[in-house]
Amino acid sequence: MATDHSPGAYGEARGAGPRDPFAPGRSSADGPMGDNGAGQGGARVRHELGFVTPQGGHHTLRVQLGPDRPRLVRPPVLARPVQSEDWKGVQVRLPASENGNHTAYGLLEAETAAALALNRAYGGTRFRGLFPMPVGYDMNAPEPFILYAAPRGRPVSGLNQGVSTGEQRIIERDLVLAVRLMEAVGLVHQGIVPAAVRWDGQGAQLWDLGSITRIGRARTPCGVPPYASPEQRAGVGEVDARDALWSVGQVLHQIVTGRQGSADGPSPDLARHRSLAQTLTPVFAPLAADRPSAAALLSRLMPDADTQTLTTALPDPLEPHRRDFDEAMRRKHASLVRSARGASSGPPPPDYPPGGGRRTGSRRVEDRKEQDAWHVGGSATPKNPGRGSRGDQHR
Repeated sequence: MATDHSPGAYGEARGAGPRDPFAPGRSSADGPMGDNGAGQGGARVRHELGFVTPQGGHHTLRVQLGPDRPRLVRPPVLARPVQSEDWKGVQVRLPASENGNHTAYGLLEAETAAALALNRAYGGTRFRGLFPMPVGYDMNAPEPFILYAAPRGRPVSGLNQGVSTGEQRIIERDLVLAVRLMEAVGLVHQGIVPAAVRWDGQGAQLWDLGSITRIGRARTPCGVPPYASPEQRAGVGEVDARDALWSVGQVLHQIVTGRQGSADGPSPDLARHRSLAQTLTPVFAPLAADRPSAAALLSRLMPDADTQTLTTALPDPLEPHRRDFDEAMRRKHASLVRSARGASSGPPPPDYPPGGGRRTGSRRVEDRKEQDAWHVGGSATPKNPGRGSRGDQHR
């Protein structure tokens, strides 16, 4: 699989790092809003945005819609900032032009399910700041979407040796903890790259929930080196939580050294970086079976943390609603399939399944390079609940 080393592929250009479209102080009211946000004469246009909250209620907001942001999500899904009177957010949506693209719809549906599962498990705990906070969703809208709260901090792709050893340890601990917490609910993040990891000086936050899949599924080729493990890129075996530990090690390697690591194993100079080698050397094993478990690695970074982790996931009081949601999605899929059979034409689905892309006989490696470069590197949302303040930290 080819690697996209071009500046901006993951926002990893050398020097000052990427321009973060969701940086503090920048909002949809700063500068032109594009066709979605401004009417004649530059007047701000507010739109009614209705959605279902993670708690199962219905809510409507009057919001301004910002322009679609480049290189935030895998095509054809789009992302744009939204802003009401008292908060900012980001909407990840499937545009109306993709109506009938069942594969893309399935990807957005899977992202929504993952976001809700993590929020149900950890939204009421001290670990909630590790993950994006879903504010609401509507999978039956003309443009299905999920709405997130604003991210904390900036992508670590702009740090490049810009953190102390103490800060490095916090990022390291937070990412391993995030992997362990996802494993506890049966999920694995297959898209941990520097641009998907946020840092605000206090803690890390892991974005790009569209790259989450379930443990035990057959691996499909996805990701780019060095951040995706060799087994993940090759699409062999079954999805394992230790796939994500490889990615964590590669992100930390770039933070510490300022450059990418080896795509196939430990970098030759790993031993010279003692703060990195001390704890993460085992995660660079080419095979997942040879890496430590997330629980074992976490026990070195946070003594007694695994007991806390296993007892943190809260009972799901919305289990009946979740079953109703799943059944509604099943009926939705069935109706989409029926309508598709009767349609004479429509946009073709992308040639990658949820969780990655499978090579076909006619698919060229160069054509895959652009797909693999897309990610959710940030988002914006409410300034109040869901912002991820220091109160959301898990220390």
